Amino acid sequence: MYITPNTTLFGWFAVDLETLLDEEYENRKKTLEKAIEIAKREWENVRTSLALCGHTGEFSEEDFMIGTIEKDVIIREPLISPTKSVSGYAPTFYPMYLVKNLIAMDEKFPELGYKTTEALYVFIELAAKAVERLGLVGTFCMGFGAGYGNVRTGWIAEKGQPLEREIFFQMFFKGRKKDYDWDFYWTSVTERLKQIFDKFMSWQKDQKLYKKEVKPKVIVKPMMV
Repeated sequence: MYITPNTTLFGWFAVDLETLLDEEYENRKKTLEKAIEIAKREWENVRTSLALCGHTGEFSEEDFMIGTIEKDVIIREPLISPTKSVSGYAPTFYPMYLVKNLIAMDEKFPELGYKTTEALYVFIELAAKAVERLGLVGTFCMGFGAGYGNVRTGWIAEKGQPLEREIFFQMFFKGRKKDYDWDFYWTSVTERLKQIFDKFMSWQKDQKLYKKEVKPKVIVKPMMV
C-alpha cells in the first residue's frame, strides 16, 4: 500500500491490520483442515483395531471441539503454560493442543512412525472417545485410552490408573514380542483389544472385581505415636 497525502496513518494501519488478520485466518484454517484430515485417518485406524468391540461410528469434529465457523477458527495458539491437565482422568489436552499434536505427529511420522509423544496423546484422545461410544464411561475411557496410547507408541502418559495401563500392556503383549510396529487390522491386534475392552467393561460393571484386580492394596506401616 502506498501512502499518499490523503492517506492517514490510522487508515493505513487499519487496512494493514485487516490484511494480516485475513492471512492469519487463512493460515490457521489450513492448519486446522489438515489436522482434521489426519484425525479422520487415525480415527479410521482406531476404529479398525476395535472392530470386534462394536461399531464406533464416523469421526466427529464436535466430539473434540475442533472445526471452523464463518470468519473464525476454533483454534488458538497455546499459551506458554503447562499443557497437561490437572486430573489424570481429564481430557489430555484442550482442542488447540490436540491440533498441535496431530500436525507434529504427522510431520515426524516418516522418520519415527507412531513412536512420538505427540502420537501418544493423539491416540489417548481418539481411543478414549471410541470406547466411550462403545459403552465405557468416565475414568474407564481414559484408562483404556492411556493403555492404547502406550502400546501404540511405546510412551507412557500420566493419564488413567497406572495399574489399568499395566494390565492393558500385559494383556496386549502376552505371549508375543513387545514390538510397537503393529498394524491396526491384524487379527492378533483386534482380538487382543477385544479381550482388553471386555476386561474394562467387566470392571465397570463390577466394582468388587475392579477392586480385586486393579485397586492397589494399602500397606499399613507401623509408626511411632
